[in-house]
Amino acid sequence: MDDKRIYVVVAKTIQVPLVPDSDAPPLRTVKQPSGRQIAQACHAANKLRWTLHKSVGVAIFELPITTIILQARDSAEMGHVFGLLARRKLIPVIFSDDNPHYGPGTWPTAIAVYATPKAVRDILGYLPLWGSK
Repeated sequence: MDDKRIYVVVAKTIQVPLVPDSDAPPLRTVKQPSGRQIAQACHAANKLRWTLHKSVGVAIFELPITTIILQARDSAEMGHVFGLLARRKLIPVIFSDDNPHYGPGTWPTAIAVYATPKAVRDILGYLPLWGSK
């Protein structure tokens, strides 16, 4: 499958409304512990593999694919790069979680995309590898 890789971007912190169901912020910041960040990255990568499997019909779960995990500072930065990837028509997926630490509802915690390094370099190239900071 050429030189495509799975790129996962996981948010270090998640911004959620201070008052649930209110129309306007203020927001509170929920720090994601390391273990939860890795779990969210795994969920996003698996969601992407499942999406690829359904659209291509290939046994994508059996293929060795390099996976690179990057870290966004927060959910806003993660959402920004998601938008850039989508505008480029790279078909990113987003994983949302309903952990009680975030409050009611589900909140985006990680994204994943299957792309060549060249296709994402100018979008994801500045993000640090997860765990490098």
